[in-house]
Amino acid sequence: MNDMNKTEQPSSANPRVPEQKPAPKFPRVRKIFRFLKYFIVSSVILTVIEIGIVYWLISSRWSLLVPKADMTEFAREINDTKPLPENFMRVYVAKFPNHYNTTLGQQVFINYGERYFFRTHDIDNKAHCYCDMIYDIQRLRNPKLDRIEWDGRLQDLEYGFGMEKYSTPEKCFEYVWHYKIDRFKAYADPRYYGNFLKPIESYTDDELIELILMLKQRGKMNRYDTPELFENEFKEYKLKLSSLKPN
Repeated sequence: MNDMNKTEQPSSANPRVPEQKPAPKFPRVRKIFRFLKYFIVSSVILTVIEIGIVYWLISSRWSLLVPKADMTEFAREINDTKPLPENFMRVYVAKFPNHYNTTLGQQVFINYGERYFFRTHDIDNKAHCYCDMIYDIQRLRNPKLDRIEWDGRLQDLEYGFGMEKYSTPEKCFEYVWHYKIDRFKAYADPRYYGNFLKPIESYTDDELIELILMLKQRGKMNRYDTPELFENEFKEYKLKLSSLKPN
């Protein structure tokens, strides 16, 4: 009876062997996958760091070439631009909704990113900031800016980042479009475009559509030289505008 109550002790001659876990299957494959995981994570981190450094270099390089006092002076010309009329803005944003208040950062990461990764060709809805178009216009009007030697090929974008520090995307948009419209009126042949030689406030929707299409294409598309292309673009634009009008 006492022997039954005693806890059975393992014999010193036959010690209990601990249970061993089975060896992992395909150990080399597991090592390869672990290496690939670390490699991918490291590559993503390094890529993000590189993009950040390049973006910082481009967005800040203007300060090495243009003194802040001069950039403030150049920006004053942009900020003094009067707003565009309501009828122009209503017609413009109907087809190009992401141009008026888009920053250059959004343009670089959204617009250029979509083009690179998704190969999209639809430019109407893409984010676009007009601050990158200021340089070519202002250097024609400001000898001080034109005298600055801007080496490299990204001066439009680099100068735009500087302008954005002292102005806004909205004012850049207004400045560029006032320049485009004034220049068009100065050189337009009144025999063909006499109806455009009036204040923008008095333009009809059809006239605004035609004007925007011509100036967006830099004169390469109009009802006289490319009638079929112009008619197709005009109809598409007008349909877009009518679909956004309140019923």
